[in-house]
Amino acid sequence: MSETESERLRRAVGRLVDGQREALEVTRQALDGETPAEDALEDLEDILEGSLEDARAMLRMEEEDEGDGA
Repeated sequence: MSETESERLRRAVGRLVDGQREALEVTRQALDGETPAEDALEDLEDILEGSLEDARAMLRMEEEDEGDGA
């Protein structure tokens, strides 16, 4: 695995972990009554989908670079 591939994987995993942390914070706020449950569910969906899309984009960039002969 090249250094570039390793860095992209590290960034993708980091983005997923950040999304998970954000989701946990929203969950904590909902459980503490700081955020209505319906709002929290919408936020959770947005956060988790966003982090997944970001990670996939990072990994697709890697595949595109490989296809260019890099």
